[in-house]
Amino acid sequence: METTKKIEDEIPPMRRGQLNSYKPEDIRRWGVERFLEATAVREPFNRVFPEFTEEENRRMDELLAEGDRGAV
Repeated sequence: METTKKIEDEIPPMRRGQLNSYKPEDIRRWGVERFLEATAVREPFNRVFPEFTEEENRRMDELLAEGDRGAV
């Protein structure tokens, strides 16, 4: 007989503009897949840096998009 215990602890959401840290034992308790599903960023990180030229901003967006795909 196999029993699976499912823990339904709520995972605190990531907060924009704040340092977020999670303890390894909490991540293990929640499960890695569930943790990543709850905390992963879904939208691309595109930001305009006023001290950059338009070309530099475009290049930064390209590099960030590559990083999102795991290419960098």
